Amino acid sequence: MPKAVPKSLRLVFARNIRLMRIDAGMSQERLAAEAGLDRTFVGTLERGLRNISVDNIDLIAKALGLPAHELMHPGLPEQRGLDITLTRAPRTIRPYTSARKSKGRA
Repeated sequence: MPKAVPKSLRLVFARNIRLMRIDAGMSQERLAAEAGLDRTFVGTLERGLRNISVDNIDLIAKALGLPAHELMHPGLPEQRGLDITLTRAPRTIRPYTSARKSKGRA
């Protein structure tokens, strides 16, 4: 059986941000707002496309309510019992009301 290729620290960080955000039931928009960052920046971080400063790691960690160093720990999902198959936070509100959906239908 082939050995698993170790993930780069950037990809570990990206996975951990996404999993912790989803576990907290937060959208990217909410995490970005609480951290004082742009939502598109958070999205590129979660995809592992962008490098990040120590200051921004600290902002994200505080918004998620955990120590910054934990975001870079490869074993974080196992330590916290996170489901690594989740890729989206559950939707908490409907984007459209029922009235809007039925508008224009006979």
